Amino acid sequence: MFENIKKLFRKEETFPCIVWDGKTMSYPHLTQKQIDDINTKPEYKGWIVTLKKEQ
Repeated sequence: MFENIKKLFRKEETFPCIVWDGKTMSYPHLTQKQIDDINTKPEYKGWIVTLKKEQ
């Protein structure tokens, strides 16, 4: 049970990205699930996600 509670407070890893939706560019930090959703769901057709390279 303690593990289940612990999972609620675990922060997911995020990645700095550049998102282009055809009109505007934004620079959010997205989780891998959010990146996968943008790349696969039809509601995000035409959106491009590029991971920023850390130097």
